[in-house]
Amino acid sequence: MRILITLVGAQAEAVSRGVELGRQLRARSHTVSFLGAFPELVLGAIRDMGAEAVSQVIAEQFDGAVIASMAAPDRMSQVARKVKSVVIAQESLLDLMSLKGDIAHWVGLFRSAARVVFLSQRQQEKVFAPFISGVDSARIMVLPCGPAKAAFEAKPRVEKDFFSIATSGPVVQHRRQQDLIAAGERLRDFSLVFTLMGDASALASLGDSTQKVVERHPARYILAGPRWGSGALTLLREQDMYVHTAADEAWSQAVVDSAAAGIPLVLSDIEAFSEHWIHGVNCLKFPINRPDFLASTIRMVLQDDALRTSLSQAAQQTARRFSAERYFDTVVRSIEALGA
Repeated sequence: MRILITLVGAQAEAVSRGVELGRQLRARSHTVSFLGAFPELVLGAIRDMGAEAVSQVIAEQFDGAVIASMAAPDRMSQVARKVKSVVIAQESLLDLMSLKGDIAHWVGLFRSAARVVFLSQRQQEKVFAPFISGVDSARIMVLPCGPAKAAFEAKPRVEKDFFSIATSGPVVQHRRQQDLIAAGERLRDFSLVFTLMGDASALASLGDSTQKVVERHPARYILAGPRWGSGALTLLREQDMYVHTAADEAWSQAVVDSAAAGIPLVLSDIEAFSEHWIHGVNCLKFPINRPDFLASTIRMVLQDDALRTSLSQAAQQTARRFSAERYFDTVVRSIEALGA
């Protein structure tokens, strides 16, 4: 089969899942193309698997499509019009919630899709209800993407005189890395290093004051750039804590990968994290847009060895509920069913 995977406007984690999906399809002798504008790092991964990146959709070229990002509605409309057999394998909560126009396009896309695979039960029930009204329930599957087996490998033992904290995602808008940086400035009595993993090209969008803090303290606030696959896992396993500051989120792969690596989690108290992550059990939570609360929450973890251990162990047990292998196998089978 000739499959188109759409990654238009996708964030780092969605791109990572889409690229892995392409590898799995290529391993089963399917021809794969990716629709989107990609940085060189992603283009290299696409070329390495023997796939191609395309900038337009020609219906005759493809037997089916996988909508792997809900961004760029005009481009998704193009795909839906030209390629009738569609599997929706991932979604972006933020993109759908922020739509300004008529939702008829999305309703039509969900109804015409051969299969709809959600990453979150709560999103299916609460967020997507208007979009999936009338969709045959037999075509809807809730299947969170889990960590790769490599994520559970033991963390390396590194002797260092600082405590390392990571976050991920593009340095822009709803990820609110500025809150973590503001919290970091309230924790000057600790020797901390903050690593921001993801596209940092929009650093200025965090605001002048935040940008100046990062530029003034490059050894304390490290911009690690985009990380994919094993590179992302390696960086996460080097950390002592993972903090997620998002005000909106669908499913964070970095959260579940960090949990698998045995890293204590500090998460924003948002809808997406209420389904699997419980405050005081497998994570600590803080109210969004409150760097003062975030700082005090991080301080609790820093000062309590027993708390760090219990949070890490419980988070790792939670991560074991999910399976990346099962997710990708199921999505690949759904795609192959298009040609049956």
